[in-house]
Amino acid sequence: MKVKGVKCGKCGDVLFSRARHDFRKCTCEETFVDGGFDYLRVGYAGDFPPVTVELEVGASKQELYDDWNMCKDQYGLIKKGEK
Repeated sequence: MKVKGVKCGKCGDVLFSRARHDFRKCTCEETFVDGGFDYLRVGYAGDFPPVTVELEVGASKQELYDDWNMCKDQYGLIKKGEK
């Protein structure tokens, strides 16, 4: 499934929100996303604006929701250098 997310302009992490109230921050905490599939809210601090990206995630919408809801945290943050 394809999801929209952002790449942090400072640390390079890619993050996306898995559910409406899934507020995610990158490793350096400069960039955040929120809103899941309902809306994409993005914010950042400093001089490093994030870049919007679309990525293919090997999980269904329900699996992403369950990952957030059950606090498994397998999805939602891809640290720079990881796939």
